[in-house]
Amino acid sequence: GGSEQDREEKEEVDDKSRFQFLAVLQFLQAKGFIEAYVAFESACGVKYTDGALPTAAVLEASLDMFGKYGGGRGAGGPKGSAEDVAAEEEMLKLERGACCTGPLDESSAAVVEGLSANVTSVAWVARRSDEFLALAATADKRLRLFGPDGSTLAECSDFSSPLLGLDVRAGGGGGGTEDVEVMATAMGGEVSLLRLSEAADGGSWSFRPVQRFRDHTKHITAGRFSPGVAHDGQEDAVASAGNRFLTISRDHSARLYVRGSPQEDFTAAGVVRLPAEVTACCWLGSESFVLAARDDHNLLYWDVKGGADGGPKERCKTNLNALGDNVVSFAVLALAASPNGKMVAACTDKSRIIVLQAFSPRQLRNLYGAIVEEYDTPSITFSLDGTFVYATSSLPMRAPKVGDEEEDVDERLARAKAMCGQVSIFELRTGEQVLQLPCHERAVRCMALHPHTEALVTGSFDRSVRYWG
Repeated sequence: GGSEQDREEKEEVDDKSRFQFLAVLQFLQAKGFIEAYVAFESACGVKYTDGALPTAAVLEASLDMFGKYGGGRGAGGPKGSAEDVAAEEEMLKLERGACCTGPLDESSAAVVEGLSANVTSVAWVARRSDEFLALAATADKRLRLFGPDGSTLAECSDFSSPLLGLDVRAGGGGGGTEDVEVMATAMGGEVSLLRLSEAADGGSWSFRPVQRFRDHTKHITAGRFSPGVAHDGQEDAVASAGNRFLTISRDHSARLYVRGSPQEDFTAAGVVRLPAEVTACCWLGSESFVLAARDDHNLLYWDVKGGADGGPKERCKTNLNALGDNVVSFAVLALAASPNGKMVAACTDKSRIIVLQAFSPRQLRNLYGAIVEEYDTPSITFSLDGTFVYATSSLPMRAPKVGDEEEDVDERLARAKAMCGQVSIFELRTGEQVLQLPCHERAVRCMALHPHTEALVTGSFDRSVRYWG
């Protein structure tokens, strides 16, 4: 009789308690505490399923907020220190700017659908604010240039392995008619540099391979051209942009390449070797870059010059753990620098984005709501005005349940095909998720921000490319 009474009590859990129980179960599942998870689920009578809560890491976010406002140690030092107060005041000065809110063109949200393979990387080819051309790499070793209407303007298939990353040399000028430099990194450990040219009459485009390097022994997961020197004013930002590039690989290394001017070829300029896979990178101006690696609780800051061999020199390490311990409980899968170079956003595999002061362990914001797990390939970027952060988020696909009598077949199929690939948008001033863009039926594999206007391009394993503005 007692067990029946217990079951009846469990069935009468109010909405508030149910939400709290789900938050605890979500936390236990994310941390891998399976025995505790099973015991708590049995005790409370509430079952947690993926998607049961509107955002990821509900309990962890609450604990962070308590730690910040409840008198404990805050991120980067004791609560109330002069440095923390000054950093928070700077964050509160941020005014809400502009962010993407929906499809760039309401009449054609999907630029391209039904591609021959999964989309593995995207990048804008935009020499001015009104130009909306995008590159997309697919798993079948093809690179295409798409117009704003989804038409294919150029294609290249001269690659020995599938492409994993794309980047485009920043800069512009000259009336917006100059060639575009493209970097493509591949699964086979090679990086290809290409020039993308528009015909004089503006009627066609073409790719031309310029250089290839094969210095890595495993997948090159990302490559990045350096930006111009925009923070200290020592050089002309546009002229110096792209005269260095960085590649990272699963072979535990990052490699630097340099050239004297856009008319010269790139040459190898140094290598950074780490104990584990390099998972993410970004530039802070043209003189410094940031790396993250598996099994490391630090962000690694490097200068491009000053090493013993004339190559990169480690500048500093900054602890990603707010309490300063050396526990490794997550991996950083994507990095982005703010436009002014004062902040770095680190997207982790625990559905948590840490926004840090550059060259410092001080955590300015912890952002929750974008669902990112261990084997995801997230993308993250700041808005052009530095007031928002965009991050890709992948909801679990819910397969139709055979024998579920509460839904008919059409309803279950529609639910299974719901947009599970999203872009989460966070306001930095408040640290809140202000918008979710449902983008794709499958995971969002890649995302890029337009260099001259607030627009995004996304690519997915649903074999489509979409524009947002």
